[in-house]
Amino acid sequence: MSTLKQRVVAVDQQASGFVIGGVRILAGLLWLANIHWKVPGDFGESNGGGLYKYSASTLRHATFGPFKWLTEHLILPNFTFFGWFTLISETALALLLLAGYRTKLVALAGAAMSVPILLSVLYYDKTYEWSWSYLLMIGLHLLLYATNAGTHLGLDGVLSRGAAAARRSLRSVGIVATVVGLLGLFVARSVDFASRQAALLGSDAGYIGDDGKLQRRWELKFLWFNPLWALLTIACGVLLILGIKQARLALVGAGGFAVMAVVVFVTKTFDYVRDDGAIQKVATGSNVAVWGAFALCGFLIARVSGGSGATSATSSAEVGAAQSE
Repeated sequence: MSTLKQRVVAVDQQASGFVIGGVRILAGLLWLANIHWKVPGDFGESNGGGLYKYSASTLRHATFGPFKWLTEHLILPNFTFFGWFTLISETALALLLLAGYRTKLVALAGAAMSVPILLSVLYYDKTYEWSWSYLLMIGLHLLLYATNAGTHLGLDGVLSRGAAAARRSLRSVGIVATVVGLLGLFVARSVDFASRQAALLGSDAGYIGDDGKLQRRWELKFLWFNPLWALLTIACGVLLILGIKQARLALVGAGGFAVMAVVVFVTKTFDYVRDDGAIQKVATGSNVAVWGAFALCGFLIARVSGGSGATSATSSAEVGAAQSE
């Protein structure tokens, strides 16, 4: 009975770890799916849409006097700076939550970032904003902090478990990256090879309303690909997998992801080709976050794992030392 009880406890602990790590990844995807509409350079100020629409609504329906004053006298007069701060902050949150790195600090930052979002939409003009979702968002990040969620399926845990665990994790990251690239190649099969136009890896589903117009309500907008970006993602993912034998290959793959993240950050926007043929300009921050997460994982895990060559060298040195003794 004691053996059975130990097995039950072990399974429970493992399952709990998967749940905690999975919820952290889900939180990262939550930020990821909401980066695309923070579009530089004016973030909607010129046409009253996008990020500007939500910020300006605070002046019409103030929920908290000091926040209304802050919006009127600091945020809106410097809105381009505020837009870039929002885009970069949310991209960093998505990147670090997906990677599970420095998660306790990042979770607190996510909870703090959720507060002004709540205050901005609490009495927003449209009825589709559900205020409780943002309270739950704050609670979600506080739970990630309390459970130290990066130690489960994240870099925080991998980096503390030694070279063997690091090599296994490097292979897993490489497989995920390769699969993402293959899916990207599939969705981008009808897009020009290296154009600004890109296809969505995610969902943009909706329904036809009573007015005959398409209402898009199931938006899981994660990544955008043309065939070139997809093939480069596959190539860098394969290099991460090969890095379990030779750490330098993993570093090359991680470097490739880092370069891709920098390049799309500089380009600022994609021309998203919808299923109905319409073109929508979206921010590239989602791709920056995912490729940046792959790069961060590749660099840090490769540094810990050292590849089999480094392991063999270490083992030989240990054997030699034992023989000399």
